[in-house]
Amino acid sequence: MLRKYCTILTVLLSLTPCLAQGPAGRSLPVIPRPGSVQLAGGHYELSRLSTVVIPSGNPEAEKMALRYTSGLGLSGLKTIRSKEIRHPRSGSITLSLVPGESRDGFYKINISKNGIWVQAGQPRGWFYALQTLEQLLGLDAKNAKDRILPYGLIEDAPRFAYRGMHLDVSRHFYPVETIKQYIALMARFKFNSFHWHLTDDQGWRLEILKFPELTARGAVRKATRIGHAGSYPERYDTTEYRGHYTQDEIRDIVRFAADHYVEVIPEIDLPGHSLAALAAYPEFSCTGAPREVATTWGTFADGVFCTRDTALWFVKEVLSEVCELFPGRYIHIGGDEVITDAWKSCAHCQAVMRRNQLGSESALQRHFVREIERHLRNKGKSLVGWDEIVEIGAPRSATIMSWRGVEGGIAAARQQLPVIMCPSTHCYFDHYQSASPHEPLAIGGYTPLEKTYSFEPIPDVLKPNERSFVIGVQGNVWSEYLPNASQMLYMAYPRAVALSEVAWSAAEQRDYSDFLGRLQQHIAWFRQNGTDISSNMAEMDYRTAVTEDGRVGLYFARPPVDGKILLESTREGDVISEYLTQDSFILDRDIEFRVWYQLHEGYLGKPLSLKFQKHLAAGAAIRLDKRPAPRYFSGGTQCLVNGIVANPQRHGSAEWVGMEGVDFIGVIDLGQARNIRSLAMQFLHDPGSWIHRPSEVVVRTSADGKVFGEAHRQIISQTLDRHVQMEISIGEESMRYLEITVTNHGEIEAGLPGAGNRAWLFVGELAVW
Repeated sequence: MLRKYCTILTVLLSLTPCLAQGPAGRSLPVIPRPGSVQLAGGHYELSRLSTVVIPSGNPEAEKMALRYTSGLGLSGLKTIRSKEIRHPRSGSITLSLVPGESRDGFYKINISKNGIWVQAGQPRGWFYALQTLEQLLGLDAKNAKDRILPYGLIEDAPRFAYRGMHLDVSRHFYPVETIKQYIALMARFKFNSFHWHLTDDQGWRLEILKFPELTARGAVRKATRIGHAGSYPERYDTTEYRGHYTQDEIRDIVRFAADHYVEVIPEIDLPGHSLAALAAYPEFSCTGAPREVATTWGTFADGVFCTRDTALWFVKEVLSEVCELFPGRYIHIGGDEVITDAWKSCAHCQAVMRRNQLGSESALQRHFVREIERHLRNKGKSLVGWDEIVEIGAPRSATIMSWRGVEGGIAAARQQLPVIMCPSTHCYFDHYQSASPHEPLAIGGYTPLEKTYSFEPIPDVLKPNERSFVIGVQGNVWSEYLPNASQMLYMAYPRAVALSEVAWSAAEQRDYSDFLGRLQQHIAWFRQNGTDISSNMAEMDYRTAVTEDGRVGLYFARPPVDGKILLESTREGDVISEYLTQDSFILDRDIEFRVWYQLHEGYLGKPLSLKFQKHLAAGAAIRLDKRPAPRYFSGGTQCLVNGIVANPQRHGSAEWVGMEGVDFIGVIDLGQARNIRSLAMQFLHDPGSWIHRPSEVVVRTSADGKVFGEAHRQIISQTLDRHVQMEISIGEESMRYLEITVTNHGEIEAGLPGAGNRAWLFVGELAVW
C-alpha cells in the first residue's frame, strides 16, 4: 500500500459531477453556451422530417437548405419556398427571418412535435443555429444513434461582434487544406474573423503580381533555427524553407471563409517586421544594402522600411493588390516592435521629418502609419494595428489589437478607438498550456485552459461609456515552434474552444466546471475526426504545506470535473498502479511517483511526475532578505524547502523562485541543531529568457541565528546546461541556521538577449544533507 511510503493526512471531499445540477440547458454539450435554453422533455425523431421550408427569393436561404440537409445527415427532403413564414410547417425544418431583429448572429431554435423552426435576424444566424444543432446531434451518443433532438427552445446571440482567431504562416507555412480546416473549426465554434498573418521577417507568403520578387526571394529562407531562439550555442538546419499562396488560392480561401460566415483579415507587417520584403527589394530600406530572409526568430533592426516617398509608394502598391484580394472591411498593418535606429542616420528619413515638421522618430512612425491609413481608407478599408500604434498616435479610424496585456486596449478605448482584446497573458496559444515536461517545444510562458477561460475582455477600470469600444476578443497562434499542422492545432485547441465561449456567451453564464463537462464530448469529436488536441483539461496540480509537527504535506488539486486519481509508484522493485481514495499525504520518506486524473469517459490527462527527497531542511522554516518577483513566486518560500525537485523545463512553475536583477539571500531554520554536511542547490541558465546562472554561492552557519561563522564559498563555473546543480561542502557541523547568499550574474553582456539589463536569477530546491 502507498502508506508504506506516505501517511494519510486527510481525505478531501471529492467534487460532485459538474452536470448534475444547474440551470436548464447546462447539460447540453453545446459550445459556446447558448444564452437561453428551455427543455420540454421528449425528443423529435429526424426521420419524421420531409421538407425544408425557406423564404422565397433569398439565395442564402437556398444555400442554407442544402447545408441543413447535409449537416444533419438528411437526404431527399423537398425544398418549399414561401413568401411569408409566420409559423413552422409540420414535418419540416423551417427557416425564417425575424423582422427588425438587429443583433448580428441572433438565432432561435424551436424543436417541437411539428418539427424544427429556426428563426434568425440575418442568414448568418441560421448558420450559427446549424452549428448548435450539429453539436446536439453529433456529440450526444443517444441523439446520434437514434437520430433525435430534444424538444425545447434555444435563443442565442453573441456577446461580442468581433470573435477572432489568428494564424501566423510566415514562420511556418501551412497548405490551403490546413487553412480551410482551421476556418471550418473556427466556424464550428462561432468565430467570425480569421486574422491571417501573411508576412514577417521570416517569410512573405502572399503573391503580389506587381512585385514577383516578394515570393521569388522573400518567401524563401536558407535555413531555420533548431531549438529555442534563446538556446546556446545556436544551431540551424541546412534545409531551404519556402512556400506562398497564389492569388487564386487566396481567392479560394476567401470564398471558403465567406461560406462559413468568416471574414478574412490579412496582415501585412509595416513598417517593421519586414525583413523578408526588404530581402526581395532592399532599395526600399534606408541603406539599400543586400539582406536575407531571417533564419531565426525575433526582431531585426534591418527589417524596417525607409519612410521616403518611394518606399511609401511601394507599400501602397502592395496594399492595393491586397485590398483587391480581400473584400472584407479590415486590413491589418502590424505596426509593432519597430526598431527606428536606421531612421536616425538616414538622410531620406531625416528629410521627411524636416519637411513634415516631425520632432522625433516616433512622430515619423506616426506619419508613416497615417499615410498608409489614408491610402486604405481611399480603398474603402479600415486599418488595424497592434497596440504600439496607440503610443505613437493612432489614426482616428484605426482599430487596435491589444496584445501587451490589456493596458493598450484601455488607452485606446479611452480615446474612443475600437479595441480587440488579445493579451498574451490569456490569448497567446503558442505559450505552453501544460506543466508536463513532455510537451512539445514552445516559445515560453504558461497559459493553461482555465486561464484562457477566465479572461474578461472588458476591464473594470473602463467607464460605462468606454466599455462599448471593446468590440471583441481574439486568440493568437504564432508559428515559430509549430512546424506542422498537427502541432499547430494541438496548441490552438482546446484553448480556442474556451475563448469561443468568452467571445460569445454572457460573462455571468460562464462556469469553468460546467464548461469542462461539455468539453469532454467535444474532445471525443476531435479525436474521432483525426485531430489530436491537448489533454491539459484533465491535468493534476498540487501544493505543499508544513504540518504542525514540521513535516511536508502534499495536497493534490483535482480539475473541477468529476473523475478519479490514478497513481503509479515503484515499491520493492515492482511498479504498482492504483486509484487513490485520498487527495493528500504526509511525505515522510524518499518517493518518486506519477499521478493521472481520469475522467468518467476514460479520458486521461498528462501525468504529474513528482520526486520527493527527505533532506534535513524539508519542511523547515525559511525567510528571505529580498522578495522575489511576484509572477515567479507562486509557490511562496515553502517551495524552496519542500523536498520537491524543481522541473528545469518550466521556469514558470511553482517550484522555482525568480529574482529580477538582485541577489538571493535566505536563512533556513532547521528547528534544532542538526549535523550538517552539505547544501545542494538548483539554478537555471537560459540566456534567451535573460536568466543566467549565479556567479557565486556563500553559505554561513549559526547556532543561534545571530552570530554566523566562517563563510563556505563556491564559484559557479561556466556552463551551457540549462539546469545547473551544485553542492557546497560544509563539513560536519552541528548547527541550526544556514544563511545562503547567491550572487546574481549581474549585467547581461553585449551580444546576448537583454544586453545591458541585469539578469534574472532562478533558485530551486535548497537541499540540506
